[in-house]
Amino acid sequence: MTMTIHKVTWSDADATALRDAQEAEVARRYSAPVTGSGPEPEGLIAMLVATVDGQPAGCAAVVEVTGLEPEFGEGRTAEVRRVYVDPQFRGHGLGRALLDALHDEARAADMEQLVLVSGTMQPESVALYRSAGYLPLEPYGFNKQFETSLFFWLPLQSVALTA
Repeated sequence: MTMTIHKVTWSDADATALRDAQEAEVARRYSAPVTGSGPEPEGLIAMLVATVDGQPAGCAAVVEVTGLEPEFGEGRTAEVRRVYVDPQFRGHGLGRALLDALHDEARAADMEQLVLVSGTMQPESVALYRSAGYLPLEPYGFNKQFETSLFFWLPLQSVALTA
């Protein structure tokens, strides 16, 4: 099994298909409508696609969100989004590899901290984030209205939240 991670454009066909699959899985888990992964977010730092033996297997994105929410404090902040591994490729460390690559992209863009939103119906994702050192964060943004949302923070440099 040969795994590679590529930086691609948001509109890359494999990235789009994987984001759509991620959106559909989340919608199923929460019994919510599928809304689609939407247009390229403002502040996109990197969109990554992982392949296994040349087959699209997972994706992840990181987007600069510095100053968009008071909970982020003063540090240069990026949000981890759309982390997804196709079910047939789970259990082989692909999620961790994508997350590590996102951390590298964020550091290269001089981000000081990462934030993300996951949820109570995504125990595999929550376990991944906790094992990578993410800490609980005060609810922020659109998703704070949902009681199933869980919020996380990871310092990339010496920075303290001021919330």
